[in-house]
Formats: sequence, C-alpha cells, structure tokens
Amino acid sequence: MSLQRKINDVDVRLLRIFKAVAECGGFSAAETELNIARSTISTHMADLEARLGLILCRRGRSGFALTDDGKQVYQACLQLLSALEGFRSQISALHNQLSGELKILCSDAILGDKENFLLTEVLRRFAEQAPDVEISIATEVLPEIERALLAGRADIGFIPCHRELGSVSYLPLYKEQYQLYCGKEHALFNTSSEDINAELIKQQRFVHPGIQTNPQASQVINKLQRRATAYHYEARLALLQTGLYIGYFPEYYANELVAKGELKKLAAERFHYHANIAACFKHNSGNKALSVFCQHLKEAYNLAE
Repeated sequence: MSLQRKINDVDVRLLRIFKAVAECGGFSAAETELNIARSTISTHMADLEARLGLILCRRGRSGFALTDDGKQVYQACLQLLSALEGFRSQISALHNQLSGELKILCSDAILGDKENFLLTEVLRRFAEQAPDVEISIATEVLPEIERALLAGRADIGFIPCHRELGSVSYLPLYKEQYQLYCGKEHALFNTSSEDINAELIKQQRFVHPGIQTNPQASQVINKLQRRATAYHYEARLALLQTGLYIGYFPEYYANELVAKGELKKLAAERFHYHANIAACFKHNSGNKALSVFCQHLKEAYNLAE
C-alpha cells in the first residue's frame, strides 16, 4: 500500500526512530541512542511499516539488516529530515535577521536637548546590532509626525506628547519643563520679579505655539493674550527679540540665552508647565527592526518591561 495521505507529526517521529535504528544497526543498539525500551522501538517500527505498507528491516540469527525498501526509505528519510531542519533554520534566521529601513521622525522641539534626548546613544547601539538596516531620520512638526505614523510614512516618532491616538502606542521617555520668557528689549526684562504678578503677565502680548497642547499646558496658555503664533523656536525667539512679546521655551533651549542676558524667565512658579517626551509608533506594526530599536530605547532610559 503506497502512502497516499499527508505526512504528519507522528510519521516524522517514527521516521526519526527508524533513522536511529538504521544507523545504530539494530533495536538493541538504538535503545541507548533513543532512550526508549527495545519493545517500544519494536512497536514503533511495526507501526511505521504498517503506515508505509513496506517491510523496512529483518531481524534473525544472522543479525539486523535493512531490506531493499528499507534502504530506499532510509535515504528518503535523510532527505526529509534534512529539509525539515533547513526549514527550521531558515525560519530561525528570519527571526534574527534585521534588514530593510527604519524611518524616524523627530520633533525639532526636542533635538537640542543633549542631556535628556538620548537618540545618539540609541542609534549607536541599534546600528551595531543591525548594520543592514537603513536608517532614515528627518525633523517635522508635531502634527505631521502623527500623520506620517498613521499613513505608514514613518515607523517611529519622537514628540512632546499632547494627546494619544487610538492606533498609536506611546513610550514616555522623560519630562521636559517649559517656562515663560521675555527678551531683553521687553519692558518686563528689567522689572523686579517681585513686581511681576499674574495680572501683569496676562496683559502682555503672547506668542502661541500654534499647536494643540497637553491639558496642563492649555490651562496655563489659555490665560494669556494671544497676539502672535510661531511653532519653531527660532521664529518664536525672533518675536521675543522685538521686545513686544512673551513666549514659552523648554528650559534646555532657553538656559544659554538666559545666561547671555538675551532672555529672562517670567513668573516661573505660576506659569510653567511640562510635557512628556515620548516615542510613538503604530500598534503591532510587525517591524522587527522597530522592535529592536524600541528595546534599545527602553534600556537607554532604564524603562521596565
């Protein structure tokens, strides 16, 4: 009877036992190799012969020997098991292989924070592990980063988190403090901090960031008198340097300008807010390179699994 049905796991197991018996030269010798009793081996061999409809070996006073059919089945068995091992190795390699492209978008609002934004460190670790992955990095405004993620034009974005989209995962990395400032030409620059109260701040012309902000930021910003809009820090700084406006900057950006006497921090205790800087990416993207990159992010920021 020929083997008409599909080969299943039981057939493969029996063929492995047959291979060991053939290579050991008998049932007794195969006991140690297989770590199963001779009687069990005999039962398995009888089962395999019944499944194949062939006599595979003969035992007797003259010893153990494969039949002609048994020799051919042994050769076919070697081919089958070799193919299975090759398949297993290829699938294993796919799990470990990292190739393709990783598209990263960064908000320019965080790139300058060399102390807290550890992108360089993460990129170094990732590139060492995945040298065949092509890395693409660009800066974009926050709304465009969100659109690019949703449309599949980016794999991961780094943003000041102001809301959470349903199909996007967020990995909070650190908090960034924002303070209110004026330029050196502004009337409040030389005003004593004790004389700068909330009412005075609310009377000043304010540069709005031009994007939706997180609830804490909105609660503070909505109290101010919006008279200009500038998303990019350089444009916002130009407005403050006119001496006519006040506006927000993250402390990392403004500290050097404050030290140079170009900016002054206003009402730090009453008009500050913070933003969570986060990595964001689509749920279940299936991108192995992205998964490895995120793992390096977690390690760099000591984030628990």
